[in-house]
Amino acid sequence: MTGGNLPEQSRGRPATRREAGGLERSTATPQLPGAHEAADMNFVPSPDRFHFWDELHDDVKAYVERKVGPRIDWWADRHKRERDRPYAVVLGPNGLAVTTPRVNAQGQRTQSVRLDPFVPSSLKHAVVQQQPTKPRGALRNLVPGRAGTTPGPSAPPPQLNLTQDMRGFLGNLPLEAQHRLQTPFLGSQPVKHYLSYAYGTDEDYDAWCYLAGTHTVTFASGHCTRPPGTPPTQATWHLTCYQADIAR
Repeated sequence: MTGGNLPEQSRGRPATRREAGGLERSTATPQLPGAHEAADMNFVPSPDRFHFWDELHDDVKAYVERKVGPRIDWWADRHKRERDRPYAVVLGPNGLAVTTPRVNAQGQRTQSVRLDPFVPSSLKHAVVQQQPTKPRGALRNLVPGRAGTTPGPSAPPPQLNLTQDMRGFLGNLPLEAQHRLQTPFLGSQPVKHYLSYAYGTDEDYDAWCYLAGTHTVTFASGHCTRPPGTPPTQATWHLTCYQADIAR
């Protein structure tokens, strides 16, 4: 569902952030998620999410809140295509909203708003933590099986048509978070749109992402710290993973 174009104010700063997104039509059969290979986050100096949120017109922010409710979590950044303009992703109790900068027929800068409204009271969350002393092995508490059996080879990454950037982003997250984000889309439900964002340094950063399909939205946000020069397995994570049913 897409809202109408809304006016935008922008101060025209150059782009310095990365973003992953796109469309997917997945035909993968149900399977257990495997681990993606972590990619470098490629952090560069940039204003934070509060700066870009302030660049959105108050009418846009008010419209988003009316549609999805008070912000539970959110981010804002430079748009990957309209490099001098902001966009925002907002998770609320009533839905997910994603704004996109546009230019209307009169040549005015606007923001279109894509909405995924939630089934009332369907939004749930779980806390995911990772300590560097704990292995990122199989999710035995989440995967059914017989006690004492020998684990087989690691499962390959789910066959979702995500960009390489998005796969690399997910690879930095704990396995449980990857599992929670992707499992609803391993069957016949396609992912229709997704985005990710991170801010900080390789040793200390905040991260956000979401996947949205025809029936489900998953969203994760959290904080990561990692000793310099160490692999993702040595990171400390504290994340909140959300999932909600889409009302159609």
